Amino acid sequence: MNQQQVWNKITPEWNKFRTIPFPETIGFLKKQKGKILDLGSGSGRHLIKLKNGKMYEVDFSKEMIKLAKIKASKQKIPAEFFISESENLPFQKNFFDAGICTSLMQCIDTQNKRNKTIQELFRVLKPGSKALISTWDKNSSRYKNKPKKATMKWRNKGTRTIYFYDEQELKDKLKKVGFKIKTKIPNKFNIIFVVEKPSQI
Repeated sequence: MNQQQVWNKITPEWNKFRTIPFPETIGFLKKQKGKILDLGSGSGRHLIKLKNGKMYEVDFSKEMIKLAKIKASKQKIPAEFFISESENLPFQKNFFDAGICTSLMQCIDTQNKRNKTIQELFRVLKPGSKALISTWDKNSSRYKNKPKKATMKWRNKGTRTIYFYDEQELKDKLKKVGFKIKTKIPNKFNIIFVVEKPSQI
């Protein structure tokens, strides 16, 4: 199975396993307005009703997007939904007012796709807008003994490919496409950056 097929297969159990949103991500979202990209949204763990905004849930798993739609419907959250690879987004340049990319980067299976995902995030954000990016920290106590690239089985239903960034590596990748690092949010197991697309490019 490829990674898309794996995630489609494990969706029902994963949705029950991963339910609690990151407080850092929710805190960031509550400050945003306009069109907000949730890149690698999964089943909508971070889908919330925004006072002056609308979320766009994007994931390559059709099964995850189905569950995100159900959540939005039940909670009456206005949102748009897209099944799309993260490295080839179906949006125009400078489309979004803000974005989140929480726990996606470690799940992308090739370096080329990871690099293109960062490029795409930069492309679709408006100049002057911010995004929160979070990924597992290779140097944390939980992951320091893991290889840079690993595979993890999910309850005999599929094998996920995992890539572990270290802080400087991710920072360099973000800066290379043009992002400014605005803030590093402390976290025990994750690298969390708030980045900005410069107003003038």
